[in-house]
Amino acid sequence: MRWFFPLLVCLTLIAGAAFAQATEAPIVLLKAKPEQVTTPPGGEFQLDLVLNIAPKFHINGPSAGDAGLIPLAMKLVAPNGLSFSPPAFPKAKQVRVQFADKPVEMYSGQVIIGLKGKAAQGLKPGVYQVSALISYQACDDMVCHMPFNQELPFEVKVVAKP
Repeated sequence: MRWFFPLLVCLTLIAGAAFAQATEAPIVLLKAKPEQVTTPPGGEFQLDLVLNIAPKFHINGPSAGDAGLIPLAMKLVAPNGLSFSPPAFPKAKQVRVQFADKPVEMYSGQVIIGLKGKAAQGLKPGVYQVSALISYQACDDMVCHMPFNQELPFEVKVVAKP
């Protein structure tokens, strides 16, 4: 029974920390511009994924894994008939850090990732849901937070050719 109270205190602290982290505003806010794109079957479209990083924070660039860091990564989940080119990440700031031999890519402020897509020739008109799954690790000058995954949904509206 002597172990019960310390165990209860530890579990309460862990649950409190998890709750506090879950209720904090995200360090990176995501938005698709536009939130819906329109194209005919066989047409191409373009949109931007906008990441607004909170002041005093940065996230690692897409090639930061070379330095042993967790890089910005994105995976698209789209229905059959919609295809996408690899995302166009902007040039990241090169920052020298003590633990790496060469500069490390980092983003801060606003990051705009370009996406180009295409609707298949035979795709039926309708509204199709797409999700961008974005993972990153946010850091400030003192600490890096746990890696985080966010989902950014957007729509592709396929309209009949006139």
